[in-house]
Amino acid sequence: MEQNILHYRIAERGKMHALDKNHKEALRHYKEALKLTQKQKDSELFFQHYSQCIMESLELSGAHDEVISFCENYRNFLQEKEQDILVRKHNAFVGERQAIQHILIEEQEEAKELLLRIQKDLGRGKQPMTDELLNWLVRGYRIKADQVRRLQQKHNYFIVRKESVNPKIAMDLPEGISPF
Repeated sequence: MEQNILHYRIAERGKMHALDKNHKEALRHYKEALKLTQKQKDSELFFQHYSQCIMESLELSGAHDEVISFCENYRNFLQEKEQDILVRKHNAFVGERQAIQHILIEEQEEAKELLLRIQKDLGRGKQPMTDELLNWLVRGYRIKADQVRRLQQKHNYFIVRKESVNPKIAMDLPEGISPF
């Protein structure tokens, strides 16, 4: 089987595990898919997508500090890129995810600082979740996890959704393969 579709099939199985709330197995699949794409022509595109999948599973499994660290490292990596609008938007998306993790572990000030930077860079109305969260934080509200989840659902924050997964092509990894 060609390497260029093998990673896709493995990642799709990871998404199925994530939808079943088996994030440990989802992460195992995503990380293997990520490894398989490293030498491919469009590796950066796949890196972005699979990284988002990884961050979602980490977030949903409660590994907020890991997501914060991942986001910080990824945003540092993006700083080295030419700052065109696509890179700035992606940086804002990753920064928003990082801010949400800070909210979920009750670090409101850190979240507010990040969201202010995002809004300053892109402007109001460009990141609706950023605008709503920032509005609450500036007004001094304590944001609870269930409020964050409702807002995430409202704005289709999660990219791994039932309607976007193709179970027909999904492929399980053998148990012996561990990208950790």
